[in-house]
Amino acid sequence: MPIPVYLKTQPVMARPTDPEFYMLAKDGLYFCRNHPFFESDVPARHPPRSLAEQESQCQFRFPKLSRPALEYIVGFFDRVFQIHRSESVVLLLWNMDAQHYKIVVPEQEATVSESYGGRSPLDVRYQTPPLLPRHLLIGDIHCHGDIGAYASFTDRLDEKHRDGFHGIIGRIEREPPEFHLEMSVDGHRFPVAFDDIFEGYERRRDFVHPDWLKRVSVKVERPWSSRSYVDPRDWYAAGKNKKRWD
Repeated sequence: MPIPVYLKTQPVMARPTDPEFYMLAKDGLYFCRNHPFFESDVPARHPPRSLAEQESQCQFRFPKLSRPALEYIVGFFDRVFQIHRSESVVLLLWNMDAQHYKIVVPEQEATVSESYGGRSPLDVRYQTPPLLPRHLLIGDIHCHGDIGAYASFTDRLDEKHRDGFHGIIGRIEREPPEFHLEMSVDGHRFPVAFDDIFEGYERRRDFVHPDWLKRVSVKVERPWSSRSYVDPRDWYAAGKNKKRWD
């Protein structure tokens, strides 16, 4: 016979009369007994046998982003990388009245590492702008530049409590680039197939709205070794002039 499960919703409640039962309280599950000689409530070592198993899952009902919209986004990422060699990000809003997506490029600061004249993308930070009335922020897409498309530790940390769709585009110098898509819900991540979100992709668009580019700023970090670099020819010249300096 299944052992019943009760919810403790008040500090003081009438005790069930079952010989054995589970009580789910704020601090966990308890196994409780009404014995002829005692009453006991102890933390349950096992879940109730009558319960079925459940796995984390997420069924997607996102409207698909159109092919031209995705191609303009990739074109924007490509232009930013050509100019700054940096990451960049766009936000996806859903207009609940018009029933279509709105692409928003927020004010953002990308960090790049510069060493011996070359740059590598590090990360990108942005502030979510005030949302328009009747618009939902349902996802974001950011570009890793010439690095592969994957959810980095920083990405996972940033998106842990940011429910919605998160797209990552990598190898932007290639056509097509790499796509990595995930969904975050209540701290859990779920893989997303390309066709679950996007209508398709053929090639990036060349046109990039100038206002989008104006919202990208870049911070350059130079490693100590790069800042202190001395050309070997300078060392040679220093040796030849040592007597003069002495």
